Amino acid sequence: MVRSSLRPLPLAFALALLAGCKEELHVGDEVLVDWEGKVYPAVILEEQSATKFKVHYDGYDPMWDEVVPKDRIKGLVEGEVARPEPPPKVRAKAAEAAKKNLYKVGDRVRVEWHGQLYPASILEIVGHERYRIHYEGYGHEWDETVELGRIQPR
Repeated sequence: MVRSSLRPLPLAFALALLAGCKEELHVGDEVLVDWEGKVYPAVILEEQSATKFKVHYDGYDPMWDEVVPKDRIKGLVEGEVARPEPPPKVRAKAAEAAKKNLYKVGDRVRVEWHGQLYPASILEIVGHERYRIHYEGYGHEWDETVELGRIQPR
């Protein structure tokens, strides 16, 4: 009988090895990111280094894109993810813009998309004359952030 010289790894060491074997992250991956103490769905836009990634938060204006360290990425998105309320800094910027913007949440408008106008409604105020809109008759995957120049009243 031949005995192996390999011995089982201590449990703590095995767990440490597994913890370090996180999946590799790539541009285009949909991930969950800790942002202001809550976890938000995002997509990786750019790999800045092995430990830093530029991300875009799902449903947020590109002005909120940021470079995050790998430890703020909590994993890949699997299935439907509920989006938490916007962080306080996002709500504050939207509240300030709402005082001055032409349109308000709930307003029905027409939005230009590839040369045609489509009926839509204002979901959120993102910033100064920047709006999150929903195209009527289309799924939420078509919602987008648009500037005033693409919007017309109905």
